[in-house]
Amino acid sequence: MANLTTSHAMEFRWINGQCFEFKLNNGITILTDPWFHAEGDDDMLSKMCPPDFTVDDLEGADYVLLNHTHMDHIANLQEVVDRFHSTVIAHSGNILELMKSHEIPVTDMYPVDYEGTYYFDGFVLQTHHGTHHRGKMTLQGVMDWHPQEGLIGATGGTFNMNFVITTAQGMRVAFIGGNDDGMIERLQGPEKPNLIIRNKMASSKVKEGVAESFADWFAAVDTQLLIPMHYETWLTTDPEFANRMISDMNRIMAEKGKVGRVAPMERGKWYTLDLAINER
Repeated sequence: MANLTTSHAMEFRWINGQCFEFKLNNGITILTDPWFHAEGDDDMLSKMCPPDFTVDDLEGADYVLLNHTHMDHIANLQEVVDRFHSTVIAHSGNILELMKSHEIPVTDMYPVDYEGTYYFDGFVLQTHHGTHHRGKMTLQGVMDWHPQEGLIGATGGTFNMNFVITTAQGMRVAFIGGNDDGMIERLQGPEKPNLIIRNKMASSKVKEGVAESFADWFAAVDTQLLIPMHYETWLTTDPEFANRMISDMNRIMAEKGKVGRVAPMERGKWYTLDLAINER
């Protein structure tokens, strides 16, 4: 199969959790939910991180986009901001607690709200209401569980934000961090993305029927490409299951007659997103 031409859309890589690094065609870089390194051999956050990856391995972070503010989403936010002087984009419900818990210039904080459209250098951001997978802890329970987090851990469970990035050339990437929250309906017609980056359908403790439920959701959206994220627990404890999930999803999508396919990512490795014309 001969390639006639390829239009380059962006470069990107999955680092860990919901942390992705995007490099747009105009050189602007976007980092999502920075968690890639944690101190301490016995720390839960450390065990699930890629080995030897530090802030020095990042290539850029002009903007940091936060889905929510639990520690496995902002553990490395301070060092990212210190190195790159990033603009931090987060839901307005999280901004004040971020200001209290981090040393970030207030003018570098960019609060956004649900169902908004925001214009930046090289991309447009559309925001949507999101919710975290359900938990049982009250505010006091969150404070007792991780007292070092303070209120930022509690607001992290409340203010979750899904979003769609549209590049200057019209490539659309949807980023969904928790429950569906109407995203299937939102991502239809002219709002349909080319690529969806989506958290697994439930907690990492749930492994039964994962590929089936994930594929059913993907088929309902009926778009081109999907990248699963935040399954580093399975990559660490059961890599065979993680790989089988992706192959099973692709098999199910083919059985459903859908063109969408799931892309397996190697953490830390750079990839390109392109639009190509090939000979049939």
